[in-house]
Amino acid sequence: MSTETSGLQPQKRALGYWVTAFIFGNLASLTVFVALEPDASTDSVVRTSTMAASAFCMWAVFCVVAQRFCTANNTTLRDGFGLSITKRDWLVGIPIGLASQFVLVNVVTWPFAQLFPDAFSFDEVSRRATELTDQAQGLWIVVLVLVVVVGAPIAEEILYRGVLQNGVTALLGVMPGLVTTAAIFALVHFSPVEIPGLFAFALVLGLLRKNSGRLGLPIVTHMAFNVAGLLLVALV
Repeated sequence: MSTETSGLQPQKRALGYWVTAFIFGNLASLTVFVALEPDASTDSVVRTSTMAASAFCMWAVFCVVAQRFCTANNTTLRDGFGLSITKRDWLVGIPIGLASQFVLVNVVTWPFAQLFPDAFSFDEVSRRATELTDQAQGLWIVVLVLVVVVGAPIAEEILYRGVLQNGVTALLGVMPGLVTTAAIFALVHFSPVEIPGLFAFALVLGLLRKNSGRLGLPIVTHMAFNVAGLLLVALV
């Protein structure tokens, strides 16, 4: 076996692990969602609990597959991806996350809003977040926060900036890899009106991961971004 072929094997495995996590994670999420059978007549508590259970099942698969990836590379999630969060991560990540939500997303979405004012109106861009906040009532707001602010940033950063970016940048090069990872991240949210903002934000997360060499900083940044998104729709 040639040296070049041998060098590509870990990266090919990284992409395979990401595909596995994505497919089986979404299947697990869909299975739970269908099993609980929420419908339009179901009250908000049931809908919120269904959403939470579905999301946590998906993220559990993400994390299990990522752990297997690290084990195959003789490391751990903490050491291999730099999962520890430092004081500096909070001091740097929170302002970047807030600026990304309040400034960056609006800047990159603005041209689309001028061309397609109805499709890219604030109501349309924020529809997903609005539906989540409308469903959560009372103590279930805590569950919403755990899902959106804690669970999503940790699980998604492990899978996308950890496993996927690792493989794609090694195969394509740093900048093409960052762009490709960001594009995939935006597309898999399956919301066309959110793609420009999510793509730009994913580039920020990718650069933070590259420059810090750890996931701690992009995780905090992602948390702050999601908090800002919930506050935006709650206050407007």
